[in-house]
Amino acid sequence: ALIYNKLLPYLDQHGWEFHFAGPAPWLVSRLTERLDYPAERLHYSTNVSLSLRFAIQKNRHQKSSLSYFFFGFLQLLSRITEKLIRHDSEAYLLRGLEKTVRQAESQWTFDLIAGKSPEFKILNLISQVTRSMNKPFLAMVVDPHGARDESGFYPSQPERQREILDQSCGTIFMSPLTKDRYVALALVRKDKAHYFTDSYPELPQLYEANRSALALKPAAGTGVGAKLKIIYLGMLPEWRPIEPFLDALHTLSQRQEPSQPAYHLSIFGFVYPKAQQRITTDPRLAALIQIHPMVSYSESHWLAEDADIQLVVIGPRHIDNYPSKFFEYLAHQKPVLILGPMENPLRDIVNNLGIGLYLDSRDTQGILDALAQLQTNYSAFKQAYQEHAQAIETYSAHSVAAHFCNILDACMVEA
Repeated sequence: ALIYNKLLPYLDQHGWEFHFAGPAPWLVSRLTERLDYPAERLHYSTNVSLSLRFAIQKNRHQKSSLSYFFFGFLQLLSRITEKLIRHDSEAYLLRGLEKTVRQAESQWTFDLIAGKSPEFKILNLISQVTRSMNKPFLAMVVDPHGARDESGFYPSQPERQREILDQSCGTIFMSPLTKDRYVALALVRKDKAHYFTDSYPELPQLYEANRSALALKPAAGTGVGAKLKIIYLGMLPEWRPIEPFLDALHTLSQRQEPSQPAYHLSIFGFVYPKAQQRITTDPRLAALIQIHPMVSYSESHWLAEDADIQLVVIGPRHIDNYPSKFFEYLAHQKPVLILGPMENPLRDIVNNLGIGLYLDSRDTQGILDALAQLQTNYSAFKQAYQEHAQAIETYSAHSVAAHFCNILDACMVEA
């Protein structure tokens, strides 16, 4: 949702009025963000099973609180009841979404209806709904539906995917490699395949310095011996392993005076248990790394503004993904350290812009060298933002919105 929220102020300028349909956010998301958008363009379904509703409410409270246990009990009771009456949560959700889309169509008469994957079940549903309505259908594929690794992409339901994308007047991907893989497997025609990237927001209030907890820490230096504040914003599940990075930090700390560490890493979000345990039980890492709860959207930007370096981690299997957080925080003009598979197309963007370093996430020595290089050449990485300002501007919200609308115009010609 945040991807499109940034584009909303500019879409009407290009002749497109966007409406959104989905489950009510306050029922399915622990955290919600305020959306400054006409309410009549938001079409929400309340077909959300009680077990999920109570799970969301439970996780809005501290784990040790009475409220947490109360909603946990209601969640368990709901699960038992749903199992006894053979309630299908997924089917219930999809029925509600279909009803919501049909009601919105009867009121507004849309020119184009899009289905977005993940989840593939949503893309599949909207394909069926638009076919029955005889309406133009746009397929949006954010993550590929299937397995992928260094060798290639293995679609889960190739025949159904091909059928859906053949029906569509266009398919939009969010990575050029994902697009190329779908085309190579003949899942979509090349002339119907498009892609665009995420963008950075252009709201001035997101770029105010000294509004986060990081502002209390000493400012960055630019030479040997300077202490730099690294920030990681978001989730670190098991499929984004960071053991080699932790090895590099540990080794680096052994070469530094304990009272003068070269770096301090602040993580705002979930960290998988194995890595979290290592951080808390290793005195050297515990002195360098702090793990904090996830923060709101605005606060994440204030943190990025007060940080010195942004860390981005891409899972080793995610060869084709463009991580949104890379684009999201670009306008803060902080050098980036990207850890991921070397085949990922983001590597070329980082190398061409010169605003940071892209490393193999499994290469401890390479990460160690990169940390030293970031410290020594910090000013040069900062300066690269000025030298490549025009190229970076193509990832601004207004530029990406214009590109997105050009794709939609081309799809309407095909419809």
